[in-house]
Amino acid sequence: MRKPLALFAALLLILTGSAAALAQQATPVSTLASLGYPELRVTMTDQAYELSTQQVPAGLVLMTVVNNSKDATGAALLGPPPGSTMQDLMNMAATPEPGNGFPAFLYKAVIAGGPGDVAPGGTAQAVVNLTAGDWAVFGEGNQPPSMLTVAGGTPTAQTEPTASATVTELDFSFLGLEGAIPAGPQVWKVVNNGKQPHMLVLGKVPDATTMDQIMQVVNLPENATPAPGMLQNSDFQPVGGVLLQSTGTTVWPALDLAPGRYVALCFVTDPATGKPHAMEGMVTLFNVGGGAATPAA
Repeated sequence: MRKPLALFAALLLILTGSAAALAQQATPVSTLASLGYPELRVTMTDQAYELSTQQVPAGLVLMTVVNNSKDATGAALLGPPPGSTMQDLMNMAATPEPGNGFPAFLYKAVIAGGPGDVAPGGTAQAVVNLTAGDWAVFGEGNQPPSMLTVAGGTPTAQTEPTASATVTELDFSFLGLEGAIPAGPQVWKVVNNGKQPHMLVLGKVPDATTMDQIMQVVNLPENATPAPGMLQNSDFQPVGGVLLQSTGTTVWPALDLAPGRYVALCFVTDPATGKPHAMEGMVTLFNVGGGAATPAA
């Protein structure tokens, strides 16, 4: 099971880079494209995040991510803290505090979210809510960010997508997965009501998977290989999610879920303990197509 903590160390480098914005076509994978939102298409290669436009209007924006890189990855939008500029954010990133792999400036930045765990050659979509100002498109690799301007004025799109499930992120748990989750194409509403940034990592697991088995893997040292008899990396099939979002933000990812057993996790680091949130209980096993969820104790 991949622990995407390397994302945060990589951000120290990519926030100080520069990037080109190049037009790229992609095929939408959900009905979100039919709802009339302004669209930002992000094509990820091994070298860059190529944008279809360098400016979008404030409000709800459809973010379409096409992964033309060699690794499964995602993309999200990063803005400066309220009252600060993008240059202020870059200055924060240039002098990171040593520690647990999640730089201090990311606890202060506004992270609007975006699709996570997009397979190589795959496409994913999410609706994000952007305020006027300067933003950066970033991801889990070492590619430099691509800068984006969000124009002010009256937002062009304010009607939320219809969501099949509303998932609320807290410090440190997921709410909203307790009931029946339908199978098939759908849109979730993911709200961060915690005080820390969170991510939503979703994966399909074997039908008989227990919480004890999940926590055995979660508590392995970083990059350790699971022992025989434990869940293996091949038992975790990524199905998308939200790469990263800060407190007070809402993201609407498009998902396509087959019936079966799934796990939701967050691997952001808690600055108070130095542990990933999953180790502190931000893990839920749930069923698509019927059955009750199993949150971590």
